[in-house]
Amino acid sequence: MNGTEKKDRDLLIEGLQRMDLKLSDQVIDQLMSYLNLVEKWNRVYNLTAIRERDEMIKLHFLDSLSILNHVHVKNILDVGSGAGFPGIVLAITKSELKVTVMDAVNKKTTFMQQVKSELALNNLNVLHSRVEDYQPTTFFEAVISRAFSNLKNMMSLTQHTLEKSGVWLAMKSKDVKQELEAFDKNQYTLIPLEVPLMNAERYLVILKKDNF
Repeated sequence: MNGTEKKDRDLLIEGLQRMDLKLSDQVIDQLMSYLNLVEKWNRVYNLTAIRERDEMIKLHFLDSLSILNHVHVKNILDVGSGAGFPGIVLAITKSELKVTVMDAVNKKTTFMQQVKSELALNNLNVLHSRVEDYQPTTFFEAVISRAFSNLKNMMSLTQHTLEKSGVWLAMKSKDVKQELEAFDKNQYTLIPLEVPLMNAERYLVILKKDNF
């Protein structure tokens, strides 16, 4: 491990400690391997606008990890997954969870397939598709999105993938409060997320399909 990797690993561990998340050394190793792959592929394929490794840890990894204690399902679909956030982070940290990541951009799904192969993530499924064109053979208990769309749009485009008692999990910035004005207060749960080392308000919105 070189000096940069040690510094990055220490930064990740500091973030985990601040969130009171305990992950094994093996899982942390896998997260670091994933970071290395994102950085390497990003130079050529422009997977994310964030270039610096420490910023990737803060804005992508810790942000994705902030929802760990709020995911209580057996299978989940991550729509518009991009470089794999939060879907691949969930697959690495929750080996019992079956994660499907989906993106309409071929270079992004090619990258995620490479991560699946290199990290031997048997609980990860990668799909190259627009969600509105996707016809699932089995329905998901949850659909998650981090930067996909506004709430109403996310729900209408993905409702055919969600089982009757399923939930939508939307990771949002402070602007979500404006979006939520279109809903009754009993239709959603708004959870403030603690994302250390990140100077921004982050929220998780939970919406139950049977409320609509």
